[in-house]
Amino acid sequence: MTTFISFIIVLGILIFIHELGHFMVAKLSGVGVEKFSLGFGPKLIGIKRGETEYRISLLPLGGYVKMVGEAPGEEISERDKERSFTHKPVAKRAAIVAAGPIMNLLLAALLLPVIYMIGIQVPAYLDDKPVVGYVLPNEPAAKAGIQRGDIIESADEHAIMNWEVLLTELAEHPKSPVHLKILRNNEEKVITIVPEPTLETGAGYGGMFPPMKPVIGDVASGYPAKEAGIQPGDLILEVDGRKIVHWAELEEIIHKSGEKKTFLIERNGKRLTFEITPKHNKEADVYLVGIGRKDEQVLRRYGFFESVKKGVVSSIEMTERLISVIKGLVLGKYSLKTLGGPIMIAQVAGKAAESGISDLLSLVAFLSLQLGIINLFPIPVLDGGHILFFAIESIKGKPLSEKFMTIAQQIGIALLVALMVLVTYNDIFRILG
Repeated sequence: MTTFISFIIVLGILIFIHELGHFMVAKLSGVGVEKFSLGFGPKLIGIKRGETEYRISLLPLGGYVKMVGEAPGEEISERDKERSFTHKPVAKRAAIVAAGPIMNLLLAALLLPVIYMIGIQVPAYLDDKPVVGYVLPNEPAAKAGIQRGDIIESADEHAIMNWEVLLTELAEHPKSPVHLKILRNNEEKVITIVPEPTLETGAGYGGMFPPMKPVIGDVASGYPAKEAGIQPGDLILEVDGRKIVHWAELEEIIHKSGEKKTFLIERNGKRLTFEITPKHNKEADVYLVGIGRKDEQVLRRYGFFESVKKGVVSSIEMTERLISVIKGLVLGKYSLKTLGGPIMIAQVAGKAAESGISDLLSLVAFLSLQLGIINLFPIPVLDGGHILFFAIESIKGKPLSEKFMTIAQQIGIALLVALMVLVTYNDIFRILG
């Protein structure tokens, strides 16, 4: 029930803000609005105020604002032409259409600073002393000669007080040399590392981690670890006789091979042995047993100005991530099976609601940003498609033909329906394992 209510709340906020943008600018532009609907299909409830009927409709996956003279070829009386959407200048029509996604972008921009002021859960190790717990082979840190147990004291003569400062320094210098002063066995050394840019954001990455005990936080259904009897809280001691002291070592062993492995774990002071055969995950192209690390979190709150700054940075990072994913989907780098639909959103919303108001608002901000950006894509049916048509009309000096508009809209609807079928199929397939 929590999942369903959270889903309706999250979706309702996104739809309301989007349609409110269209509605407000339409009214300011002198366009008559006949209906303001949250949802599609048959009306559930409605109330009329002035010329506008405000309603909630059966299907919650969207909404609409019905304006006077909006449909191509719609008959308009001489009296209504002044209030007709079609008879307004191109600039006003474009502004009305663009207002929806812009409102979504504004919502994300306003929510993110609020989230940081309320407080966000961050990994506890970010505040820890920058002691290296593990170095990934063949990554920048390993190539630079950094070893487990090294203490990072400074980067380019900037003091490094904790892991957060260190990771920020590396992130800000992709492909650029960073001179680290380290303490090893009570002896100071200077090591130069060249962080590699990550595929998702381009931020610098070093390939070294703080100490992380291999304690299991969650066990996924449909994977061999759960079937074997592994439980949350289990401490992994060995895999195939190899001592495991860090979670990254575990990932390195499991991801490479689908051969059966022997796990020695400690549970409530007792040692137990499990035989587990990793399962191949096609999307990630790695072998998995279905376990997640227990990650200690702390609540961190920020002041107003710091929250605004972090909100702007988060907006940019999320936008870059979204564009990177879309680019990857178009180029075939990512599988379409990774796309999620309404069912996934509902599940995520339910978990976010259980985690607290900060996580729920973070989900709303993230989805609102996505909705705003995607709606601006120049695809028929989407707001960006309409804006493109207005731009062509402005260049040509006359509207596009009704036949062209109708065909373009039909193509856009077909693509949208196909996408909805795909993501719903993915959701169902994901649930069934």
